[in-house]
Amino acid sequence: MPYFCEKKKKWKGVVKKDGKRYTKQFHTKMEAKTWEVGKLKDLESPKQQATETGMDLLTVSNEYLDFCRRRFSSSTYGEKKKLCADVLKKWGNPSVDDITPSMVLKHLDSRARKVSNNAWNRDRKNLLAMFNWFRKIRGINNNPVINVERLPEERKIEYIPPAEDIDKVIIASTGQDRVMLQCFYFTFARRGEIFNWTWEDINFEKQWYRLWTRKRLHSDKQVDYFPLPEDSELYRALKWQWDHRNEESPYVFTDPETGEKFTHRNRFMRGLCKRAGVKRFGFKAFRKFGPSVLNDIHRVSIKKLQRLLRHQSQTTTEIYLKKIDDDLAVGLRLLEKKDTQRDTQGVAENA
Repeated sequence: MPYFCEKKKKWKGVVKKDGKRYTKQFHTKMEAKTWEVGKLKDLESPKQQATETGMDLLTVSNEYLDFCRRRFSSSTYGEKKKLCADVLKKWGNPSVDDITPSMVLKHLDSRARKVSNNAWNRDRKNLLAMFNWFRKIRGINNNPVINVERLPEERKIEYIPPAEDIDKVIIASTGQDRVMLQCFYFTFARRGEIFNWTWEDINFEKQWYRLWTRKRLHSDKQVDYFPLPEDSELYRALKWQWDHRNEESPYVFTDPETGEKFTHRNRFMRGLCKRAGVKRFGFKAFRKFGPSVLNDIHRVSIKKLQRLLRHQSQTTTEIYLKKIDDDLAVGLRLLEKKDTQRDTQGVAENA
């Protein structure tokens, strides 16, 4: 039954159901009472038909996530999984056909207010992809996201730490952790590429390593080969890791607590930067720092940097080591010879 709130001079509708209390304020008693009737009706109609036919949000979103787990990287899958959990928490488990643009807008508005316009656009993109999948696979016509527009974004300049901070962080690390950071430093690899690295991707005898990546959305993974000179710092670091590897795992780097490959390590860099006494940065900073040194100081061409960063597809002939330019090996040398020299004595000394 609605009641008048003296403090706010408004009528408040109140509905109680299954131990939960729902309220909303209105200017008139009639508006509050009408809302109560509609709210109670919604709460007492559990979308039984949608659940029986498998068209409820929980069922189809789980099917979608099963697809995403096989299709995308672990980080992309994690992003989509979190979004599904968020909207299920906010919307309950309605029929997919009953999800409205208004519901989508409320979710996105909350994300924009709490985080940023970037969060709005990211969730909008993932929701749009999810509902497109519903339509394609499940034959669901409703797509409440299609007319929701993007918001303008403020592009932040990504922080690239100075060379001395990179040095301090690497020196502050030990054992496997130091080898991992050296691999990020010399390969410009993405986090998932290093975490998924296996020993089959490294050939000490023929002196090459390879990285697997999905270069375009919905494409198959592609492989790129790179030189691994025996006298290089990267070779020595990886050789140390091989000698101290987890022999029960195929992965180059394994979580000592689980014996499995790493999946995120979100707190690792935060703690390491704090220990080193430098401004916080993440794994991505290594991918930004190396190319900036090669381009700004050593004038390595953009075309060669694109190859190092693997932003363009490689032809099949380039998978052979002899087809990879000596320039890539030279690039690694330039990083080893930068002005601020890092103490690169054996990892074992600090393990």
